[in-house]
Amino acid sequence: MIDAIYDRAYLLYQQNRYAQAEDLLNQALTQDPNNIYCLHLLAEVNLAQDDPKKAKHFIDIAIGLAPHMDALFATKAKVMLNVEKYDDAEELLKQAIQLNAQEASYYAMLAHISLSRKRYKESEQLAEKALSLDPANLLALNVKSTAQLKQNKKRESEETLKGALGENPEDSYTHSNYGWNKLEMGDHKAALEHFKESLRYNPNNSYAQAGMMQALQARYFVYRWFLKYQFWLGNMGAKYQWYFIIGFYLGMQGLSYVADNVPALSPFLTPVVILLALIALSTWVIAPLSQLLFSFNKYAKFLLDEKEKRSVLFTGICVLIGLTGVTAYLILDDFRYLMIGIAGLILMIPWSMFYNETKPKFMMPLAAGVMTIIAAVALYLTFTTGDISNVFVTAFLVSFFAFQWFANAVSISRNNI
Repeated sequence: MIDAIYDRAYLLYQQNRYAQAEDLLNQALTQDPNNIYCLHLLAEVNLAQDDPKKAKHFIDIAIGLAPHMDALFATKAKVMLNVEKYDDAEELLKQAIQLNAQEASYYAMLAHISLSRKRYKESEQLAEKALSLDPANLLALNVKSTAQLKQNKKRESEETLKGALGENPEDSYTHSNYGWNKLEMGDHKAALEHFKESLRYNPNNSYAQAGMMQALQARYFVYRWFLKYQFWLGNMGAKYQWYFIIGFYLGMQGLSYVADNVPALSPFLTPVVILLALIALSTWVIAPLSQLLFSFNKYAKFLLDEKEKRSVLFTGICVLIGLTGVTAYLILDDFRYLMIGIAGLILMIPWSMFYNETKPKFMMPLAAGVMTIIAAVALYLTFTTGDISNVFVTAFLVSFFAFQWFANAVSISRNNI
């Protein structure tokens, strides 16, 4: 009887009918609370419904009853990955391998974690181990291709991806991964075709949706340059990302100091300092402005989620305020209106990023809100007292400087697990 219920629940699980599968499994467990297979599948069902807490509850019970079953440790590893506990996931996969060293999927999952942690050579080696056990393992093939690309093995990466498509030409994940690899190689047209194919096979593939949005924006030269910079910086480890950011800042400050104190060099160094400042500023404004322009694209309503749409709205409001202030300054020749323009354009940056996840939560919207309040007070004092250098103007500039370092820290933390 329980076997029949389990088989029916497993079929529902395969059909993505998770709620019905969960009901049947709960029914089976009322008859046999210690049924390992039902507990295991119930954990998988809850994980598929994005409930890692319940999934962990059931998989822990199953492991307690059957600590010899390797598949249970692999499922718990997936639960840990869902809650971003990567160290725990790695240890669980190693336990699964100790129990069954011939299961390719465990090495493929380990390879994926190593790839996420930018241990590219290790990731490739683990993927190769998985493929030695199962040459058709799609996760291993995809991870291997990306690890090869990150090590600048472009030709090998291309061949590996072709092999993955040869195994399953209709796999949505493989097409999306191919798209991202093409995007990193600078071929946004080929990337777009793969993202389209990925979404044809799975319209809800968020990895492909994000990639397609990037590929559409990459049609513009400036954004392609920005993407190259993002990939280049993102492929570094956290330590080296900070070295680059701090080194760039100190280098610019050093050149500025020399230009101010050595008049003979000033005509040569001042343009360099200005150029570096513009480059630094562009890395902050290209993404929000590009996304704002992209929101008018016919595909935007399908690719932007609700948080991103709100971000675009806030970005648009800030840009409108900024342009209005600059226009008023040009017409009235009153520097106070230029300050409105500058404030609007600066505030575009934190408000375009307000939905980025942080720990603790809501730090991004809090930072954007605090900066907006400081800017409002600074402008109020400027217009009522005529003092364009009041303390709140200074506080606003300091808050913007601090936000840049905070945003860099969030980005580096998010991209280095």
